[in-house]
Amino acid sequence: MKIRELDLSGSLLAARRIGTAIHTVVIDAPAAIPGLLGYPEDSGCDTSDLALQRQKSIAGWEALRAKNLALVAQADIRASLPAITENGTPAVGACGGFYRPGLAEGRSFTSLVSVDLSGGPLTSASVVSDPGVIYASETGLYMSVPHTRSDEGMWYPSMTDEKQASTVHKFRIGATPALTGYEASGTVKGRVLNQFSLDESEGHLRIATTSGHTPEPAVHSTMSILARSGGSLVLSGKVDNIAPGEDIRSVRFDGSRGYVVTFKKTDPLYVFDLGNASAPSISGELKIPGFSTYMHMMDAQHLLTIGYDADDKGDFAWFAGVMLQIFDVSDMKNPVLAHKEVIGTRGSSSEALTNHLAFTYFAPKNLLALPMTICEGGAEGSFGTTMTFAGLMVYDASAAGGFTLKGKVAHPQTTSGGYDSGACSQWWTQASSEVKRSVIMDDFVYSISDKRVKINGLANLAIDLAVLPLDD
Repeated sequence: MKIRELDLSGSLLAARRIGTAIHTVVIDAPAAIPGLLGYPEDSGCDTSDLALQRQKSIAGWEALRAKNLALVAQADIRASLPAITENGTPAVGACGGFYRPGLAEGRSFTSLVSVDLSGGPLTSASVVSDPGVIYASETGLYMSVPHTRSDEGMWYPSMTDEKQASTVHKFRIGATPALTGYEASGTVKGRVLNQFSLDESEGHLRIATTSGHTPEPAVHSTMSILARSGGSLVLSGKVDNIAPGEDIRSVRFDGSRGYVVTFKKTDPLYVFDLGNASAPSISGELKIPGFSTYMHMMDAQHLLTIGYDADDKGDFAWFAGVMLQIFDVSDMKNPVLAHKEVIGTRGSSSEALTNHLAFTYFAPKNLLALPMTICEGGAEGSFGTTMTFAGLMVYDASAAGGFTLKGKVAHPQTTSGGYDSGACSQWWTQASSEVKRSVIMDDFVYSISDKRVKINGLANLAIDLAVLPLDD
């Protein structure tokens, strides 16, 4: 039975839940005002009389300006503002709760809308800004919006030497919608990779960014720590010029530590000591082939990662098969690769490589379930030619024993029960697989694709206990 329905005019960007409070981030692109023009309709050029042509041109632009101003004055600005209704009635005031940055960040409205599942009024706060990467803690929701400097227009005074910068907006959130509000903003150099590039600890925001793109020689990364001061997020400390010539491929924070993987031809795993917000530092570093695209805290001393192996070619490296790794980080100054497993060759892929929701690690049973497409063959940078498996792979995974394949759940791609080798050509940034998600419950694993849901017993994964078709 439906209890309550709220209609939001914007498009969903992200959502978080704290207790019974739901915090939703939506984007509204304002509608264009009908009739506005950017250039006079009569723009013909008569070179026989340049003085007369100049007068006509000035008159044309002035007439257009007057017409546009009149259209703007007549327009109902409320139609362009974010709207929230319940049963056809506005659920929040038409104005209030809006913030406009000093430097233009687009024409869109990004709004945080908070509501309690148990009922009661909602609260919203909006910023005039294009969307960005969202990260939320128990007390703050942050949005990092990337910008690239152009030859024209305004630029951040604190970033005069930078070509790329990101505005970080902070919203206050909590266990009740009444806490929601806009708090502060700040600026950092570079751009973030994803939500794992941001983390809040003891009132400080830690954020890892990359400036430039490989193979640009000036590309490098930065670890910045920001603290709130009134309506501003100000820099407390930073580590700059990390891994020159490489960009960030994955980030993870854990308490006073931070872990960053960069790549160009090898995989430097950097361990950061973030215990002193005013003086963060790189504590340790480990270089191995390949790179991780997602890092998971197996426990306080071990990182469990998924990524790609790499074939070193001197000035560069080819990405190769899917790679699982376990790092021992108990000694911050000396991280160690404890275990490694490579699956397939170039072209092998997994949804978990680019979407952490597909990465299922069940610590109580030391089980790792991963969607996987395995391709074999190929050489010298070419993709694999034969797909040998598509489905879910389940590993026994532990810091002590490493990786042991427990079994596979096949999800054939073709009606004849085979695999489509034509899919063995996925670039690393577009990684995907037939299976999208998995769930481990009791002694069973559920694997979900667009076509079916399978239930298999962990004791014998090769036997399908139940299959639920999802297509026609």
